[in-house]
Amino acid sequence: MMIVFRLPEKLRYELKKPMGKLIEGEIPKPYLKIKDSISHPLVTVGDVVTENILKVGVLPNLAIYDHKTERREYKPKIDTNAIILTVKNPPGVITIPLLRSVKKGYELVNRGKNVHIIVNGEEDLATIPAVLYAPYGATIIYGQPREGIVLIKVTRECKRRCAEIMRRMEVVRNGD
Repeated sequence: MMIVFRLPEKLRYELKKPMGKLIEGEIPKPYLKIKDSISHPLVTVGDVVTENILKVGVLPNLAIYDHKTERREYKPKIDTNAIILTVKNPPGVITIPLLRSVKKGYELVNRGKNVHIIVNGEEDLATIPAVLYAPYGATIIYGQPREGIVLIKVTRECKRRCAEIMRRMEVVRNGD
């Protein structure tokens, strides 16, 4: 039985608002602005964000991406010797396998490994489990299309907000 958490229409607008601090500017300026304020572990969500943070010389501990940007195929220039996990996750949902992969990713990071989770499907909602499983103080960066990047310092409040979003999602079994 496949269980997924599906994002209802009424939550879509809410998720368009940044979940952290929006940092605007032409690439690579937003990444250079935050380079010295990153705390461990560093998590990137998205192909372009992961590629750009690597370009400024910062190695994410956990990277989650899907070889797409704005729903178009994308081949990021990501050269890594990280542990690679792959997971299926359709658009607009969070699957149990994605939740497990993110949790496993953090377990490996805690053991000193760098991990990349490659999503077959879409990683559009992966920031939510990334925040939920992150230790307090972690840094999570994701892209805000056509605006910049969003920097999240994981706190009790942002974990509470992500848990509330998950609670409001539709639980669907067997794709019905």
